[in-house]
Amino acid sequence: MNINELKQLLKDGKTNVLVLDNGEPVFVVVSYDQFKSMNMEKEIKVNHAPEIPRPEKQPLGEGELEILERINKDIQALKDELEKEEKMLDL
Repeated sequence: MNINELKQLLKDGKTNVLVLDNGEPVFVVVSYDQFKSMNMEKEIKVNHAPEIPRPEKQPLGEGELEILERINKDIQALKDELEKEEKMLDL
């Protein structure tokens, strides 16, 4: 295979050439654009913030407290109702 055939194969960027020595791979030939993109991927740096500030919890307002209390009462009423039904089934 001559160099022009290799160039033509590599031109589309979809073909790579593996060079073997005694059946063992020793080189991979890729297009220059593909080589540049491989190097660019290695150079990406990720900057992490030392600590992400957590938002402070807002105190609940009166309306929110009332809703929360009502929900808790409803939950307790449902639990009580389930207990009664379970006792009825056991009899």
